[in-house]
Amino acid sequence: MVPSRLVELGRRALCAVESSVAGGAPRVRCQLLASDFYETLKQELRETSQADFARRSTLIAAARHCSRMAAVGISPAAMLSELRTAVAALQSDQPETSRQPELRPLLRVIEGGRAGL
Repeated sequence: MVPSRLVELGRRALCAVESSVAGGAPRVRCQLLASDFYETLKQELRETSQADFARRSTLIAAARHCSRMAAVGISPAAMLSELRTAVAALQSDQPETSRQPELRPLLRVIEGGRAGL
């Protein structure tokens, strides 16, 4: 499981970048706002054991999106999309405690057919 502090850092970076993109900030400023998250993500990946395959896979997926986000010619909108995808990858690894189990409808057959017709 990915540490919640990393997910929270990603969410904060996403909020900051969203606001900057909406305000028309230059791409480099947006990349700078996300850089702390990316560096922390890379550090977490370095510290994660090879034996923890599921966790490493999640971190690698998020890191790939972050590396695309750091590209020189990327537009702010594309960068924001990559950051959203990276954070979503990390969040998908988190347990959902507030989610209610989905109940499926129960269909029943009424015996007796056309009684009363």
